[in-house]
Amino acid sequence: MAALDTFFTALFTIVVPILLLAAVAFGLGKAGIVTDQRPLARLSLYFFSPALAFQSLAKSTVNASDFFSIILFVILMTVLLGVPSFLLARLFKFDRTLTSAFLLSILFVNAGNYGIPFNQFAFGSDGVARAAIYFTTNSMLANTVAVYIASAGHTDLRASLRAVVKMPVAYAALLGLTFNMLHWSLPEPLTRALDLAATAALPVMLANLGLELARARVRDYDWRVFIAAGIKLLVAPLIALALAALMNMEGLTRSVSVIEASMPTAVMASLIATEFQARSDFVTNVVFISTLGSTITLTLLLLFLGYAPT
Repeated sequence: MAALDTFFTALFTIVVPILLLAAVAFGLGKAGIVTDQRPLARLSLYFFSPALAFQSLAKSTVNASDFFSIILFVILMTVLLGVPSFLLARLFKFDRTLTSAFLLSILFVNAGNYGIPFNQFAFGSDGVARAAIYFTTNSMLANTVAVYIASAGHTDLRASLRAVVKMPVAYAALLGLTFNMLHWSLPEPLTRALDLAATAALPVMLANLGLELARARVRDYDWRVFIAAGIKLLVAPLIALALAALMNMEGLTRSVSVIEASMPTAVMASLIATEFQARSDFVTNVVFISTLGSTITLTLLLLFLGYAPT
């Protein structure tokens, strides 16, 4: 009975508040009040997300060992999920565009607009500090590897690499890391402006999530969507737990890393798929299914990791 009480406490105090904000945008999209998402999506890709990435790394107080452990964890998770997912796509003989969408759906997690507030509600500011590192690393991969995957579905290697070079999040993250390591600071007006943009990033991403979910169509669901969602919700947490054990990760760093790796498909993946015409309908459907399913899987995972409400 106590475990059930803890489950519902975690569900209603951590997961539900996040989804309520996305639900407002979902309703606006379904009602036709907001019909064009691309301007907001581009603001997120080219402005708000880079600001959040820069500020998260420039101000990070996580010790160096945990800092680089999280970065390595994100990279290894991408490889451990990417290789078998690519082989699975080849086994099922997906075409290039569908293979790109399938990989985007599996490899990139909603570490920012879902993961950061989730960890904030569960673990407080220390959880946010670690989640921000995960988010920034994931964003760098999403804005490099994911852009390449998305554009490779219908363009050649040179065009795909050009698309990667244009994405600003990786540059913002590297610049933020440089400022952190060298103890540099920006002028106060610029710092405050970036703080405002970084603060706006999460609600803007949640709004994008809701608008993306509003685009999902039940008739578009097929077995491939459910395979991708199943890998995200069931396979990824098991791989994350095994990898964390292999890397000897402990305490809050372990919990945050495993939770972030188990997040549903990133809305960023859907935005990138939309930008580069890589079967965004498929990615959006996986976002929808995995986001709904994550309300249960993430809550259970949180309890498995020893969460106790205060």
